[in-house]
Order: sequence, then C-alpha cells, then structure tokens
Amino acid sequence: MKDIDLNLNGLTIDKMEHLITELSQEIETRRAAEAEQVRKEIEKLLDHSGLSFHDVFKDKVGRKGRKVPMKYGNPDNPEQLWSGRGKMPLWMKEKVEAGAKKEDFLLPEFR
Repeated sequence: MKDIDLNLNGLTIDKMEHLITELSQEIETRRAAEAEQVRKEIEKLLDHSGLSFHDVFKDKVGRKGRKVPMKYGNPDNPEQLWSGRGKMPLWMKEKVEAGAKKEDFLLPEFR
C-alpha cells in the first residue's frame, strides 16, 4: 500500500471536516460496490454448485441468542423487569436520577 503524504497544515478546520465528509462518502460508496461484487460472486458460486444459500449457511444465519434472565425489578410494579442489557428503562432511569442506586433494584436471586 502506498503511503499518502497529506499536508494538512494549510487547511482550515472547515476544509478538513469537508474532506472527512467526502472521504466518508467515498468509503461508503466503495464498500457498497465491493459488497455488491461479492454478492454476485457468491450467487455465481451457488449457481455452479447447485447449492442454495440456506444449504451453505443454515447453521450461521438467523441464530437466536440465549434468553437472558431478568436481573432488575421495579419495586412499585413487579411486572416491570430489566435484564441489565440495552437501554435502561425509564422507570429505573428516573429513580437513579432521583438518587437511587442501580443495585437497589436487583431481584433477590442476584443480591
């Protein structure tokens, strides 16, 4: 790979941000084109082999993750539970912002 010698000293911040935007767009365009080319090659290989996409990738595509146990509960509403993954639920966020600790809402089996 060739080294690119860029002299950024003379560029303003606006010009550098514009350059970043243009480069990001070019990268996205090239990735899309490359992905399309790879897709076509895969389709060609599948056609020649007589196999389907599902035959080749049946164990790799669409696998469901494990069910995650709920770790936290709302003491005011026992139906509101949270596993601790993803975005914090509003009920917990409000209580934490009011001074409670996340650990205060752990279900008994996780204390």
